[in-house]
Amino acid sequence: MSKLLYNIGLILLKFTIHLAAAFGSTKAKDWIIGRKRWKNSISKIDNSKDSIWIHAASHGEGIMAVPLIDEISKEFSEHQIIISFFSPSGYQNFKYEIKKLSKIYLPIDFKKNSEFILEAVKPQLLIFVKYDFWFNLINKAHELKIPTICFSTKIDQNKWFFKPLWKWQNESLKKFSAILTVDDKSNTILIEKGFTNSSVCGDTRYDQVNLTTSPKTQLKIKKPCIIIGSSWAKEEQYLNEIIKELDEFQIIIAPHSTSKKRVNEISTFFGEKSGLYSKMHKTIPKVLIIDNIGMLASLYELSEIAIVGGGFSGKLHNIIEPAAKENYLLFGPRTDKFPEANEMIENGFADTFENSNELLIKINRIKNHDFKRSSNFVLNKKGATKIVFQKCQELLDYSSTSASSRM
Repeated sequence: MSKLLYNIGLILLKFTIHLAAAFGSTKAKDWIIGRKRWKNSISKIDNSKDSIWIHAASHGEGIMAVPLIDEISKEFSEHQIIISFFSPSGYQNFKYEIKKLSKIYLPIDFKKNSEFILEAVKPQLLIFVKYDFWFNLINKAHELKIPTICFSTKIDQNKWFFKPLWKWQNESLKKFSAILTVDDKSNTILIEKGFTNSSVCGDTRYDQVNLTTSPKTQLKIKKPCIIIGSSWAKEEQYLNEIIKELDEFQIIIAPHSTSKKRVNEISTFFGEKSGLYSKMHKTIPKVLIIDNIGMLASLYELSEIAIVGGGFSGKLHNIIEPAAKENYLLFGPRTDKFPEANEMIENGFADTFENSNELLIKINRIKNHDFKRSSNFVLNKKGATKIVFQKCQELLDYSSTSASSRM
């Protein structure tokens, strides 16, 4: 029954995306256009070579895979690496390139699509980053005896695939060669649910960030500095309500979206005290709005306080990057799905806020903070990629041995 419901859900998903495109959704249109010739993209992959396939839902998960891709490319120099994306924004924004890496769209998970792609690619290992499990793909991989692994996975008690109705999905995940979790809590939940294939690896994003603080930007700003990184309207609103109380601070806003419409909205909202980075001359405005993509990581090297966007919608953006650059972190209260946020709060260099009054109080408390605490935390969290790679190596060695014994 659960298998039937899943396959019906896929049909409804495809219909919904096409309907959204018909009503003008740019993201839905990109999703459709990207998949128009997905078979051609896959057919270009040389299946005579050994390959490792990594699947990421979107751009954030793709970034999490980068340290592992680096490790695989060094240690398995003869293997080609494939990375697939479900989200068009993930595919479009993932700019990491090496010679042996191919980037593809994952087709919708109909059984015939999963059969085609696995038969065409013939990977020695299938890796899922964090989540985005596609169950026809997973089960076909199991059928073909392709080892499967997921890493930096976050699990809670109420995950839908733990429900009695979704028995097929639950059993599919129990067939994974390894489920490596982001934290002890997730691992404990899996063990309590009868999983024997789980262990802890941690979060590979800590391995991806650079701890050095040598600014790559030529901006000469006054200190102290507050950055709103990947901002949404809520963070901008609350900051604007208290901006008169923050006269000593340089404010930099790097919005989540840098579309012309969104940038114009922010400029209008902050008024004469603001200015765009692209139009800046010698004088830096009180509120500097970054209207391009790619600067945020280096900008965090200039700030002492980072207000990170997404915490009011439950979609908190990357807080590891600003922590690595010795920032104190502030974000909205919806952090349940982000164990790193709660750990940082417990370690005393991060906090949540629910309104502008709380934001002001917490900014004023930070002034004498030990800013080294956050970068030391990040340093101590490094090492997840090594654990993931070792498990991949074991599975590849086992797969090779099994293949040889069957010949």
